[in-house]
Amino acid sequence: MPLLLVDIAAALMAGLVLLFMLDSWRRKGQHLPPGPPGLPFLGNILQIPRKKEFIVFRDLGNIYGDIVTLRVPGQIFVILNSRKAVADLLDARSQLYSDRPRTIMCKDLIGWDGSVVLSDNTPRFRDCRKLLRKGLGPSAVQSFIPFLNRQSAFYLENLQKRPEAFVDIFKRNAAAISMKIAYGYDGIQDDEELYGIGAMANHYFAETAVVGVWPVDMLPILRHVPQWFPFAYFKKYAAHAKPIVLESVNRPFEETKRHMKRGTAGGSFTSMLLEDAKGDPDTEDCIKWSGTGIFLGQMDTTTSALSWFFLSMALHPEVQAKAQAEIDKVVGNERLPRFEDKESLPYVSAVMQEVFRWHPVVPMIPHALSKDDEYRGYFIPAKTSLIGNIWAIMHDESLYPDAEDFRPERFTEDGAPDCLNVAFGFGRRVCPGILIAQAHVFVSIATTLATFNITKARDAQGNIIEPVIEDTPGAINFPQPFKVSLEPRSAAAADLIRRSAEHSRTLPERLEIFSLDA
Repeated sequence: MPLLLVDIAAALMAGLVLLFMLDSWRRKGQHLPPGPPGLPFLGNILQIPRKKEFIVFRDLGNIYGDIVTLRVPGQIFVILNSRKAVADLLDARSQLYSDRPRTIMCKDLIGWDGSVVLSDNTPRFRDCRKLLRKGLGPSAVQSFIPFLNRQSAFYLENLQKRPEAFVDIFKRNAAAISMKIAYGYDGIQDDEELYGIGAMANHYFAETAVVGVWPVDMLPILRHVPQWFPFAYFKKYAAHAKPIVLESVNRPFEETKRHMKRGTAGGSFTSMLLEDAKGDPDTEDCIKWSGTGIFLGQMDTTTSALSWFFLSMALHPEVQAKAQAEIDKVVGNERLPRFEDKESLPYVSAVMQEVFRWHPVVPMIPHALSKDDEYRGYFIPAKTSLIGNIWAIMHDESLYPDAEDFRPERFTEDGAPDCLNVAFGFGRRVCPGILIAQAHVFVSIATTLATFNITKARDAQGNIIEPVIEDTPGAINFPQPFKVSLEPRSAAAADLIRRSAEHSRTLPERLEIFSLDA
């Protein structure tokens, strides 16, 4: 055993030296974008933090410019800190900049190797994107709006029953919606265990999809070390996580196929596309992983956005009151706001935009370059990982003055640029669920404002508990846990919640509403 340990350690050291030599050889004569100096062998590895990377990268941009290079053994990162750099490369040159950086931990060890969101710009990726456009395009989303409006009544009812569990309610509501779209489930009660499995799989994705954090992503030879090897904690982590990830992918897909054979499947993305697949294994695999993207993609992202919304309302009662006044004037108090009211509620829409801008749900988007390229006189080699720093763009003072402030008026009065086309990604990798995500978040925000007051919580002695504005590490940006006080605005508002939920229960239990775009 000791000899084996020495052999492995020697192989790792040799691999590190080889990567350093190859990296040094490749960089000779190359004029890369500027960046901080690194250490021999290690490069900038010690300058890449495990949390709030987006702020550190923004600060480096203030020193070196909006395009910053960082190096780790065997890999080059180029950070894009401005809207222009992102538009010039990730949007305008998307044919070159649509691959993904290698994420050995997430894809190979955890089990997300079939994930559409992590795939390179391959023919399979393009086939899967076509399927997602059919299932999440304008016509498909429009057909789903009645269910979204109906579900909002149950969301409010649950908030009224368990106001202290608002984050769990966000996640459960998102799961009910995404499970309906992806598989035709009528709420998470159809498979409560699957909801829990999906939540855990999302947790593993968020922790492992962050580029530059896991040692095995920067030194791929580490994937071959045994679990007992010193510092191989990532192998134990992967061994525990992988079965859960694969069950979240396979279980609902196979269950939908069983329902189809019995003739009991509801209309859904998966069932309708499987009918057209005619048993082709490649197409079925694409449908399976695309359905997973719909199921799990909504859960954490919308939960993050609504968590930041609750925090912002507790901190800014004047914004809350202004949005509530708009709803009262336009909608009244005899019914809940619906998605169809969006155009008539510009300030509420601005609140939603400001939520996405203030603390972006996904603060950084990684892309990779498929071929050598040149930009502004700088050379960017193939396989470079490019990080679109959404957080830096959303806090660019030249675009959004007083960027740290939560102020929806910047969109209604100041003419600030729309931030939603940045919040959901770039180029060919823009989030395919952008329409349903915006509809879901808008309806949740509008119905909450119509019926509840969100204020700062108080302790047992009646003292106000000041929330802490703090981002959490990971691919999805959640606020640190916080408490609020959530009360119906009036007895009439509480009665409206009750009546809306009762009415929603009179609707057909299995709404056959799903349609595909052409």
